[in-house]
Amino acid sequence: MKNLLALKPYLVRHRKTLALGIACVVATNFFAVAAPRFLGEAIDLMGREFTIGSILSKAALYLLFAALSGIALYLVRQLIIVTSRDIEYDLKNDYYAHLQTLSTSFYDQTGSGELISRGTNDLNAVRDFLGPGIMYSINTLFRLIFAIGAMIAISPSLTLLALLPAPLLSWAVYRTGVSIQNGSRRIQENYASITNLVQENISGIRIVRNYNRESVEVDRFEALNREYYDNNIVLTRIQAMFMASLTALTALSLIPVVWAGGLNVMQGTMSIGGIAQFMIYVTMLSWPMISIGWVTNIVQKAAAAQTRLREIFDTKPEVTDQAVRPGEGEERVPSGEIVFERVSFSYPSQPDKQVLKQISFSIEPGTKVAIVGATGSGKSTLVNLMARLYDPDEGRITIGGREIREIPLSSLRRGVGFVPQTNFLFSDTIRNNIDFGRGGSGGLDVIEASRIAMLYDDVVDFPEGFDTMLGEKGINLSGGQKQRACISRALCWNPPVLVLDDALSAVDTATEARIFDGLLEKLPDTTVVLISHRISTVRNCDRIIVLHDGAIAESGTHEELLENGKFYADLYTMQLLEEEISAIS
Repeated sequence: MKNLLALKPYLVRHRKTLALGIACVVATNFFAVAAPRFLGEAIDLMGREFTIGSILSKAALYLLFAALSGIALYLVRQLIIVTSRDIEYDLKNDYYAHLQTLSTSFYDQTGSGELISRGTNDLNAVRDFLGPGIMYSINTLFRLIFAIGAMIAISPSLTLLALLPAPLLSWAVYRTGVSIQNGSRRIQENYASITNLVQENISGIRIVRNYNRESVEVDRFEALNREYYDNNIVLTRIQAMFMASLTALTALSLIPVVWAGGLNVMQGTMSIGGIAQFMIYVTMLSWPMISIGWVTNIVQKAAAAQTRLREIFDTKPEVTDQAVRPGEGEERVPSGEIVFERVSFSYPSQPDKQVLKQISFSIEPGTKVAIVGATGSGKSTLVNLMARLYDPDEGRITIGGREIREIPLSSLRRGVGFVPQTNFLFSDTIRNNIDFGRGGSGGLDVIEASRIAMLYDDVVDFPEGFDTMLGEKGINLSGGQKQRACISRALCWNPPVLVLDDALSAVDTATEARIFDGLLEKLPDTTVVLISHRISTVRNCDRIIVLHDGAIAESGTHEELLENGKFYADLYTMQLLEEEISAIS
């Protein structure tokens, strides 16, 4: 329940509308409780001499107050329920905006299906609390206050009899609330697991089919779905038992009231109109009694959902602008000079395993540098640090003469064009995908960038050219075309630093060499950091850095490294043998 207090800022933001809604709740209950008085008076009038006019006047007052109660209830729904939608809108925006700030390490450990579940199913549960939950809670409170007050005014002793089940009801609400919250949390976690599985299977449907795993994945889904079903059934039974108990307790409370009230009428201490009015109030209490169970269900579900949402909101980004000096401008990185000073790094999931160890080197502006090494040597980690997807555990990195922690992230990311190993394209046109970061202003235009990346000739052959719509993750492009589209996107920025993390692995050797030659010709002042396993490409770089087991094993030009006869020479010899074997076969 304490987690729901985190929603206070959203409620305060809409406090005026909510206050007006609460006023309407008071009004609807006042009119609803006042109306039976006129009905009781009309019944008492009929026990003695009366006129039709007096009866009609009481009936008119009853109808008037009932209508006013209905109008006020309509306003309650318009104010509080609509406000809950406004808060839901704010919550979803804040949730999505917060996700944009979280570091890469968070997404390394959290499934997208899990995040989708929390942003949809859990947020809906919270909205139910903010709308119906709050509305019926306040409505129940004032209905109880007004109805019980009216009952006490008629007969305190009968009121005491009517409220005898209250202690038992309080205990049942407490015990059931705990069970509902625990059950709701399990259900929401099950739903997240199902969402994650479905998202992965739909995205990877081709892999599932290629490996003939359809039946296995169906069984996995069925097992998760069965667990989700079983937990829902358990929760539904608890809720059903609770609602049935509330209804039974409400009905039982009428028995002593009818018996004692009848005796009072026979003894002349209470009029027939009074007991009729009292019975209406007891009946009025039946809905608040029942709604307590419904509200309890809503509140406990929301508490469980808010707990899961707070886990996301309470997650702080590891990479921030905290070190940026106040008033620091948003200018781009001024040059492509890169310096690593004794940099070490371990991933948060494996803090005891150093991926990079005391890395030190410098790259002059406009230099073309290649980073090579065996799989797992730390190449991708090194360039991820350049783009500040992670922060190093030790050491210092500067770009353009400035420590990257002191450069606003927006400026740094505009100054470093980064093409990762895993390419990603949006379900949009090719043109918009390439122009994604540039936003239509500055840098290179889409056509020029695509020419440098050697994508232009492929795209113009499509019926709709650059306006061709791509499927999910660019499924209607080949692997090489996807990579070249991602390179075009980075080139559109015309950044001082361009990082290519094995970004040409899906194209043939000749095409890779031509693309790299184009980069050298068209972007002579751009610092290019290239990761590639092909010696034929990296040999033309100004400098080659060889990583081994997270440390720099050697560094130099292609010719210098061959003369050293170490790791790079071994890698070069191995690739020559592979090419010879491939040519023979």
